[in-house]
Amino acid sequence: MRENNKEMLLLEEDNALAEEIRHQMEEQSLRELYTEIIWDLIGEINEINDRLSRKCNRPIMDNITWRIKTPESIVKKLKRKGQDISLECAKHVLNDMAGIRVICSFQDDVYRMAKAIKKMPGFHLVKEKNYIAHPKESGYRSIHLIGKVPAEDENVTVEIQIRSVAMNYWAILDHQLCYKNEKKEVEKIRKELRSYAIAIEKIDKKFLKLRKRIEKL
Repeated sequence: MRENNKEMLLLEEDNALAEEIRHQMEEQSLRELYTEIIWDLIGEINEINDRLSRKCNRPIMDNITWRIKTPESIVKKLKRKGQDISLECAKHVLNDMAGIRVICSFQDDVYRMAKAIKKMPGFHLVKEKNYIAHPKESGYRSIHLIGKVPAEDENVTVEIQIRSVAMNYWAILDHQLCYKNEKKEVEKIRKELRSYAIAIEKIDKKFLKLRKRIEKL
């Protein structure tokens, strides 16, 4: 009973913090600002895709999605990082308040797209994380580009993730697993996911080789 009460108090505290952050985001019209920046970047990425697709004579990008971090996610991530729970802290500490996800069919297209995105005017690269060359312990493979975009009187941080179609399926399941509480079963599934990530990497490479063989016909 005492443990349940403690969990309830923590949940109420998190909800209150999330509501405060939501109120501040509305006051600063932050969602509108992030949305405008994201759509400008998506327009540029679509132009890159058109250019690369014409050059390679095949589609380079499979699809593109975007999102703005919710107040609830902001609270969870700041707590996990041991940071102050506030909007101002989130804006300076979190790199993925505004995020774009680019899905490519093949692994070489992930690199091709990342190289072009880094050259976009107005997108000033701050950090690149190559999880294809250096996978996460979970097996996750992707390229993350963290950049600054000038907007009004501040620079807004945007994270662009680029990954293959196969790895995107994997990441969807991995994300769902993060919200499950059954520790024994979660660890069992996580081990399976690690093995599937290795299998996906091998399949990605095999499909890439097969595509290149087909292109030579």
